[in-house]
Order: sequence, then C-alpha cells, then structure tokens
Amino acid sequence: MLGDMFSRLKRQRPDSPEDCLELGLAYHKTGQLAKAIKAYLSALELRPNFVTAYQHLGAAYDEIGQFVDALKAYAKAIMLAPQDPELRNDLGLVYFSVGSYAEAIKAFKQALEIDSHNARAHYSLGLVYLDLGDLDLALAQHCELNNRNEKQLAFQLLDKIQLQSRQAS
Repeated sequence: MLGDMFSRLKRQRPDSPEDCLELGLAYHKTGQLAKAIKAYLSALELRPNFVTAYQHLGAAYDEIGQFVDALKAYAKAIMLAPQDPELRNDLGLVYFSVGSYAEAIKAFKQALEIDSHNARAHYSLGLVYLDLGDLDLALAQHCELNNRNEKQLAFQLLDKIQLQSRQAS
C-alpha cells in the first residue's frame, strides 16, 4: 500500500499541500527523513500557514537531531495555532531532549493551561522532574495521571520513578 502511494504521488508530482504532506508522511513512516523534510517544505511553500506540515517538519528535524530547526518549526506552528496543546507538548519534548528543562517545563505547563487533562503533558512533566531528580514533583504528576484514570501512563511514570529511586539508594 505504501509503495502504491509513493508511485501515485511521484507520478502526479504533488501540487497540493495535502499531497506534499501525504508524501512526507509516507517518507517519514519509512524512515526517509531527508525526503520527508523536503516534502513538508514543499507543502509549506504551497501553503505557508499549514500547521500540520510544520508539526511534522518539527518531528522530522527532531528525529535527525536538528533541534534548532525543530524548535523553529514548532514555534511557527504554535504561532499559527496557539491553542493546540499537542504543539506545546512537541515543543517541550525537544527542549527536554536538549536539556533545556526550564523551557520544557514551561511548554508542558502551557499545554496544561490549555487542557488541564492532557495526559501527555502530565507524563512528560513527570519525566522532566524525574530527570531533575525531584521525585516528589514527578510523583505528583503520577498522581495526576492516576486520578485522571490514565492508568497506563501513570504506571509507566511510576515504574521510572521507582527505578530512579532504587538507583539513588
């Protein structure tokens, strides 16, 4: 099926931003990140305010370690869709990846201001606190997840907390 999509999109030379995005997603899915980035950039040439293309562009840049470009892509997406908590989560994860904990915390808290039930933001915030060695704050995020009936994420975070606690003792 993926091969059919590649063939179809290559044959017709994508001329709509949606087709470019679709091609980028196909390349992304198969790990061809340079081609995915090129396709996302093509989508953005055709539609400069295409939030979804910026989001996937940020993810692709993040995956290849081009964190500055990932941050720029997510910042542009957030500028276009400021009320999307998932964009804040994505931005926070890039900051977390590069060790900018204060910026990561800020991004995850902004996601929670938009959607206080956002399990991904609670989980990620817990990971940041855990990395900072603040087991109490990490545990508070576990409790938030548990109280919100996000049992799987709560369990995963608790597992990491317990592992770090054992390693510290």
